[in-house]
Amino acid sequence: MDECRNIELVIKKLDDLQNDSKIEYFIFEEDDVFKIKSIGLSVKEKKDILSFFRENDIIDYPDYEEYYEDDDEDEDDDEDEEYEY
Repeated sequence: MDECRNIELVIKKLDDLQNDSKIEYFIFEEDDVFKIKSIGLSVKEKKDILSFFRENDIIDYPDYEEYYEDDDEDEDDDEDEEYEY
């Protein structure tokens, strides 16, 4: 989201879609990233939202969760080590 030209417009669009039960979304504020889950978007609506994101310089980051899942696993390993004593 840090490259976005009009973040307020994007958030309004996401809120509207969520209120219409088309998506669920969550914002990872420390990284300026949001996660969207389609729960009712048609194929045309998916294409429209992708075009909307491109027009507003929203860049997809498909490996974002994998990065944090790997980080979480490392933390879990650290926690296990702490309790091995």
